[in-house]
Amino acid sequence: MNLGDFSIKNLGKDLLQSKVLSDFVSNFINELKDYLEKGDDRNIMNLTNQNKYNNYWKYQNFMEDNVSAKIGLSRWGNDITYHDELSKAVDDSIIEIAENEDTLYRKQFMSNGSNNGGFYNIDKFENGKITNLTIPKSIIPSEFANKDIIFQYNDNGTIKVRDDLKEKAINLASQKVKNLRDKEQEINAEFKKEGHIYEAIEDDGYIFLKDVTEERDFSIEDIDFVVDNYKGEGKYQVTNGEYKKID
Repeated sequence: MNLGDFSIKNLGKDLLQSKVLSDFVSNFINELKDYLEKGDDRNIMNLTNQNKYNNYWKYQNFMEDNVSAKIGLSRWGNDITYHDELSKAVDDSIIEIAENEDTLYRKQFMSNGSNNGGFYNIDKFENGKITNLTIPKSIIPSEFANKDIIFQYNDNGTIKVRDDLKEKAINLASQKVKNLRDKEQEINAEFKKEGHIYEAIEDDGYIFLKDVTEERDFSIEDIDFVVDNYKGEGKYQVTNGEYKKID
């Protein structure tokens, strides 16, 4: 199609007058709609979910936190229930990347005030293996002192922080453990029963739900409850499949 005859000034008029171009635009819109409905709607939903959990996962100190925020896991799931699976997924992802990027190093998050003398404990990823090492803190620039980073050594002995490879590792790890999101949702769905009353309690950064009606021996932290329905500590009742605050 030759669009050379359509001036910017008269584009609106030309669009109306030209059936050829009108058909082209119409077909393009229909094809785009069909494409989104068949495939990309899931990606758009994932992006929405990531935004939805941003406040919940305000502090993402470790790469494992980044993965949990990306796939939508609770803090309790991240710290306790799935800790080993998340750590393994991150380690395996860095190992995979190191196959093409040569030797990689990871210095994990350390909070301000953490004391390990003048050294950092780091992990070295090389030839499919992980080796634990110690390096002088003076090697790491001060702005990365309390951050989880992936880095390489330059020829002159200084380090090169690779944020791009960190992001790549997070994405790879998220794919490896995306089933954990489904597993956690299944547990939360089984725990939530129509008409039951639950008590929401904040404890050490977690927000737990305890079934008061059935007095079960365990509680859960449901990330979707926290994000969508939580309005402070108190009692909630499940009505029409949703937690509603009643006290």
